[in-house]
Amino acid sequence: RIAGGVVVRVGAGVHDVVVEGPLPQRPTVQIALPRAPRRGTLRATGWTVDGLHDDGAVDGNLQLSRVVGDSGANDGDKAAELPPSVLPPFLLVERTVQLGLVFEVETRVVRLSPAGTPIVVDVPLLPGESVTTDGVRAETKDGHGLVKVNLGPADAETSWHSTLAQTPTLSLVAPKDVIWLESWVVQESPLWHVTKEGIPAVHDDDAHRATTTWRPWPGETLTLSLVRPAGIAGQTLTIDAVHVTSTPGLRSTDVTLALDVRTSRGAQHAIKLPPGAELIAATIAGKATPLHADADVVVVPLSPGAQHVELSLRLPAGVSFSTTAPTFDVGGDAVNVETILRLPEDRWVLFCFGPRTGPAVLFWSFLVVIVVVAAGLGRVPSSPLKVYEWVLLSLGLTQVNLAIAALVAGWLLVLGARRTPRFAEPGRCHNAIFDLFQILVVFSTFVGLIGLVDAIQGGLLGAPDMQVTGNGSSGNLLRWFSDRSTATTPEAATWSVPMWTYRAVMLAWSLWLVRALLRWLRDGFQAFGAGGFFRDPFPATTPKTTATTTTTGMTTTTLVVPEAPPGAPTSAAAVSADVGAANAATTTSEANAPTEVNASNVVDASSGSDAPSGSDAPSGSDAPSGAPPTTSSGEGPSSS
Repeated sequence: RIAGGVVVRVGAGVHDVVVEGPLPQRPTVQIALPRAPRRGTLRATGWTVDGLHDDGAVDGNLQLSRVVGDSGANDGDKAAELPPSVLPPFLLVERTVQLGLVFEVETRVVRLSPAGTPIVVDVPLLPGESVTTDGVRAETKDGHGLVKVNLGPADAETSWHSTLAQTPTLSLVAPKDVIWLESWVVQESPLWHVTKEGIPAVHDDDAHRATTTWRPWPGETLTLSLVRPAGIAGQTLTIDAVHVTSTPGLRSTDVTLALDVRTSRGAQHAIKLPPGAELIAATIAGKATPLHADADVVVVPLSPGAQHVELSLRLPAGVSFSTTAPTFDVGGDAVNVETILRLPEDRWVLFCFGPRTGPAVLFWSFLVVIVVVAAGLGRVPSSPLKVYEWVLLSLGLTQVNLAIAALVAGWLLVLGARRTPRFAEPGRCHNAIFDLFQILVVFSTFVGLIGLVDAIQGGLLGAPDMQVTGNGSSGNLLRWFSDRSTATTPEAATWSVPMWTYRAVMLAWSLWLVRALLRWLRDGFQAFGAGGFFRDPFPATTPKTTATTTTTGMTTTTLVVPEAPPGAPTSAAAVSADVGAANAATTTSEANAPTEVNASNVVDASSGSDAPSGSDAPSGSDAPSGAPPTTSSGEGPSSS
């Protein structure tokens, strides 16, 4: 005996080995065969043997079960009273039913009792189940299929795969009086609508929502009613993206049509081309495919799945004033439709038309604002330009930076302010302010001339800035986008003229500007020299004084007024203030003083005319009593 087994040593040749002895007092006895014999026969009385088949094949384990009642009532009583010496075998049979295009069943038999003893058991199959796993013995007994399960002493589980016949109703029944428990798992596919009747399912947080588990007690049943929903008619082709790229030339237009297509089945897909289009090349899924256009229709072979189709075409029409992107009939509704138009560099884009998500020419609205501002500048009182001159100037300045245009306008306004009396007439402002303004005139003239030169250069040599923007568009690259479209792609167009038109317009504007600029510079220089070029901001000379004597009756008043120094204000208000201060300081009254009269400045109050000079003038004593007062200056004559 070795490790609880009997070992017999035999030599070479054929031998008969007989093993005899009493069986243990148990209803079943398991015998493990380490090396299964090739063939076996059975002669048993009062016992049934599992593990030995009718064709003589022997499994690795044999199970002997007592037959109760064959030896009479006493033997049955003895068999019923036999106490087991070890725990009987116990199993878990787990069936996983997969309801898809094909019904399949995965069955696992798991040992629950302690290992060490072999287990031989017949597990029934589900109605319509057919075992497909190689090496699993399936038999039919009493019209029901079963699987001979044979677990060795050290085997923990075994499994097999089966197919299940598709029936509208599937019934699961947990058998009674067996040495195992049943567990049912149903995995539902969206192809089937399953109605469940019978015991409630087990709630499992970790299970997938399409998986349901039941753990029945012996004798409980579960009925599954299966209905496959009818399919709804729908399209089998989806166009995920369409890209139409047009590059017009002088006499023809090159066009590329790219499609991203998903289809559930292979088909011949027809695409209608624009009239007169010539098919140059075609690629499907990155591979060149020879295709032919018949009556402006191209038939593209499609395979199931996603693929990229690209067609290269040529149209006979070239670029013109109104250039339109070609339209295609792609054979079905599409999404994410993009239309791209690449104009030559020698075209001047004026307007764009197409889907709402696309380019816009903002120059025209900007031009309206500039013209309104120019008209307003022409109505400024000190403006050196007329309204139409401001408008013409603003048209050319739209092609330069807005800051440069503002500097040019500022220079012209500074020249206009220099011509006003405040700076043109001496004494109207302080000399320091006058000099600073002269410096401003020089600097603004320098900056303004640079801005005008830049405008002329940009207009004659550069490209027009039409402020084209929107959906990634710029200059001569125009892009339109539509999120949804019918079978026919959206229309898109643009108005453009040759670039020499822009050059001619800018040349005419430049000639006008040069002529007007000469006049502006001449008038500006004259205004710049009006009242002097520069003045001494802080003169150091001693101011002169002027004495004024006024005689009224018997009173003589002498006023001493200092003359304004160079650069000081000489307005009437300022002089009046100075005279008032002098009167308060120098006014005196002298009684019975003689009156000194300058005969040459005596005014006849009665006639309003000057009196004759020389000896014909009356003396001061002969003057009429009602004569107006006369004045005399220490340095020269003064008016009455």
